[in-house]
Amino acid sequence: MTGTPTPAPPGATDAAEDEASYGTRVEDAFISERGTPFLLAPKDWLLIRGWREAGVPADTVIRAIRGAFEKKRARGDLSKISSLSYCANAVEVLWEMERRGLVGSHAARRSADGEAFDAGPRLRWLVEALGGVEGPFPGGVDAADVAGALRDAGVAVGALDPSAGLEPLEEALAKAEKALLKKLEKALGDEARERLAVEVESQAGDVSKLPRETQRRIHSALRGRALRRIFNVPPLTLLGE
Repeated sequence: MTGTPTPAPPGATDAAEDEASYGTRVEDAFISERGTPFLLAPKDWLLIRGWREAGVPADTVIRAIRGAFEKKRARGDLSKISSLSYCANAVEVLWEMERRGLVGSHAARRSADGEAFDAGPRLRWLVEALGGVEGPFPGGVDAADVAGALRDAGVAVGALDPSAGLEPLEEALAKAEKALLKKLEKALGDEARERLAVEVESQAGDVSKLPRETQRRIHSALRGRALRRIFNVPPLTLLGE
């Protein structure tokens, strides 16, 4: 994309949505949330193209944009956003959550009687799930390193205070998962690491025209997903079923 695309006929499904329709919907959502007329820059269209080619549904991008603006307004920040890249992290996080099969939102995680979400049972389940991970693992994997990584992650999750609040807990769990995945990748043998790298590159496709940080985020999300599958590790989040 190098400029505003010509809108496609209405009614196209999201799964098969063409580039023009996808881009127009995202552009309209961003301009609507911004509240003033605005033309997206070429780098914004490259970002939109990257999301579409990575398989991120337009509806997901739109929800993430709205969420990013809602958080901005909640902070009392009245400054104008001049680039769609402001919402890039929100899109990445929401898409990764959806790919993990998560449901609901932070605001919706309440029980039927309106009480705050009880994190205790989920944290205990995560500790048990980490302790129950078993092979077989790819050839060349250092089983002792895997066991140590899982043990460390279980200790980190088990030490969390269930009453800390959803956002602080999600941040802590994300940090624990990042450390765990780093150790698991290190435990892979050379051949398995090479296969992982090839798989990530294949799934990401050509992202060379995207900003370097966006490339990093896409590869990181895909690598994490692959490692969780290889080692049968649950996503470390409170928002899973």
